[in-house]
Amino acid sequence: MGVALSVVAAYVVNVVRVPFLYLDALGVVLVALLAGPWAAALTGVFVNVVEGFLVNPTFWAYTPLQVAFGLAAGYMARRGWFRRYWKVVVVGLVIAVISIVMGAPITVLAFGGVTGTGSDAVTTFFRATGANIWSAVVGQTLVVEPIDKVVTVLLAALVAKRIPRRYMPDTAARVLDREE
Repeated sequence: MGVALSVVAAYVVNVVRVPFLYLDALGVVLVALLAGPWAAALTGVFVNVVEGFLVNPTFWAYTPLQVAFGLAAGYMARRGWFRRYWKVVVVGLVIAVISIVMGAPITVLAFGGVTGTGSDAVTTFFRATGANIWSAVVGQTLVVEPIDKVVTVLLAALVAKRIPRRYMPDTAARVLDREE
């Protein structure tokens, strides 16, 4: 389920070339909420393998990011960070920081700053203003990743909270229950 959700979301965003969204981690974060960090990390591996074949081969290089997203979201879920929406936004920002720190070097070193996604327009903008490739890619990730990851985490939380309790594992119910 998590793999399919991530692949479909990433495919739609990639086809439409939305510059500020990837949504490729949507299923990974949802699995983190429902099944925990290790299941989410494994989901992240499968997501990037499938997306590499179906959406864009550059996704393969970013597999460690998906694993880190799953571990971080799962760990934060277990610590109660999905019980209030303001905390969910913080989770999105934490995952964005992970993406910036791990993703920018991959983008520059493996692809010369161009990945064939909608966010290349943002990198091109920074290059046109005179930034070197590192500054342009870091600038692009600083703009795009917080938006993408906050939207991703909020969507995953909304989906998880809409799943009827009878279909949820006990661990997910504890993760999503509101604090009193």
